[in-house]
Amino acid sequence: MILSQNDGITVRVMKEDDYPRVKTFMTDYFHYDEPMGMGLEEPIHLQHEEEVDRQYLAVIRQGLSIVALDDNNGGLLVGIAVAETMDPIEMAKQHKEAEEMEPNALGRNKKLIAKVEREANIFERYGVSSYLSLLAISVHPSMRQRGILVILSRCLFTLGRSRGHTLFITSGTNHYSSRSAMKAGCECIHALAYADYKDEQGRPIYNPPAPHTHIRILASKM
Repeated sequence: MILSQNDGITVRVMKEDDYPRVKTFMTDYFHYDEPMGMGLEEPIHLQHEEEVDRQYLAVIRQGLSIVALDDNNGGLLVGIAVAETMDPIEMAKQHKEAEEMEPNALGRNKKLIAKVEREANIFERYGVSSYLSLLAISVHPSMRQRGILVILSRCLFTLGRSRGHTLFITSGTNHYSSRSAMKAGCECIHALAYADYKDEQGRPIYNPPAPHTHIRILASKM
């Protein structure tokens, strides 16, 4: 399903057979570009790999994820947005899994996201039974600052509305993407300073470079 075609960029719904390319794209341009992965020495893309693959494929089957392709460059993958439907049962399941994970990079990331999601009280705040949850959004370095992020966001909202969603939520770990989202109309409903998220010895677990100082829960009515 094509959502947009403009200036040689096609945005369409992600398919299961896109996943090998999407997985490589996330390894190259997402996992280690995000503040929670910057300078990471652990191979987060290999941790619990088979289970993570199954989870992403299940998300893709929901039909809410999208890809952007450069038609002028042989259909090069230049952008992704991976999203799913979130409801209280699924959230509780994911949070329980996060708490039970080993303290590796993937486990630490999931625990932090679960913490800020709980603290945001999303379902209570908005009185909804489900929402569109963005798990990952990324643009190829060669195409950044060219409006691809805006196109992906607009297409994702259109797709979400067509499936009956009225609320969009994402965890903003990156200062720049969070700023872009808020300029586009998202509100920050909860934030936690990385410096305040500490291990049992009182040491910050994450030390990303400025200006990546906070993880935020961002929301927008659609």
